[in-house]
Amino acid sequence: MIPLQVAERAAKKYLQIGDCFISNYSVASHGYAQIGWSENNKTNMTLAHRAAWVFHNGQIPDGMTIDHVCKNKRCVNINHLRILSNFDNARRTNGADWELGKCKNGHPDTELMRVTRKTKFGERRDGLACRICKNVQSIVTGK
Repeated sequence: MIPLQVAERAAKKYLQIGDCFISNYSVASHGYAQIGWSENNKTNMTLAHRAAWVFHNGQIPDGMTIDHVCKNKRCVNINHLRILSNFDNARRTNGADWELGKCKNGHPDTELMRVTRKTKFGERRDGLACRICKNVQSIVTGK
């Protein structure tokens, strides 16, 4: 839980550059601005954009994350942030940003199914895959 006074500090301490509100808080090695507070003799840290979200919209539910539509990791402009499931946010890596609720080829998420894959190291990994894309791939590859 991010305390409201911390959330307010994160949402209001920024420098406006273009449409982005660039947080004045320190930046961690991953490039995201971070904000900290002490509670019960313990130091707590969170990302500034998550705290800004909490200030405007309340606590973030489990399994959800806050995504930068502008792709600027330091931005705390609430109009540049959106709440996504961890699954949908993970699909945005490496510049991919297909329509929410669909797979990268445009099929609806209702076609997602659980799959187990082997990694190149022989480990088993559970995940999700589009049933339609998987069927097309098996026709093309014969597997």
